[in-house]
Amino acid sequence: MKKLLVFILLNFSLLAFASDVEGLKENDSVPTNTVETIDNNKVDLLNSKKEIILVFFRGSWCPYCMSQLKSIESEVMPKLKKNHHLIAISVDKSEVAAKMKRKFNYTFDVVSDPKAKLLRAFKIANKIDDDLVKKYKNSYSIDIEGDSGETHHIIAHPAVFILKNGKIKYADVHVNYKERTKNEEILKNLSK
Repeated sequence: MKKLLVFILLNFSLLAFASDVEGLKENDSVPTNTVETIDNNKVDLLNSKKEIILVFFRGSWCPYCMSQLKSIESEVMPKLKKNHHLIAISVDKSEVAAKMKRKFNYTFDVVSDPKAKLLRAFKIANKIDDDLVKKYKNSYSIDIEGDSGETHHIIAHPAVFILKNGKIKYADVHVNYKERTKNEEILKNLSK
């Protein structure tokens, strides 16, 4: 019952405090050159010969995000070709992101963006009200500040971007955190 109340509370309150979200669109230029994974690998987003799939999620504390990432691991990763590279991104600090990756045996790369620079660059930053952040921590043991190591209270609107040749080939952004890009859509929009 407590978990159900958390989901209901999160649903209405996050929508109430959602930022204006636009998200970058198809054919927009990729707004940043490189990202660094939690395994200290740099990925060139502009000049990569690979098609890059960026999956932005709210954090490892979000059950909807973990469900999405698990399904990506089981349904998308086995179908990717050598010319594809999938990266999951959240504001979780490196230690939290690494723990999540180990726990679920994710084979895709993970990027830690605690300062929310990538979220802002891709125009999917969502600031949660300070009082709500305190309530989550005190009532539901969801520690957004602890997981990010920051006090800005920004998390991602769930989004998927497919990048190719320095441009956004596919973009799908959701203000409602329960809605996610379908795995079939990701696969359908990749080059063969």
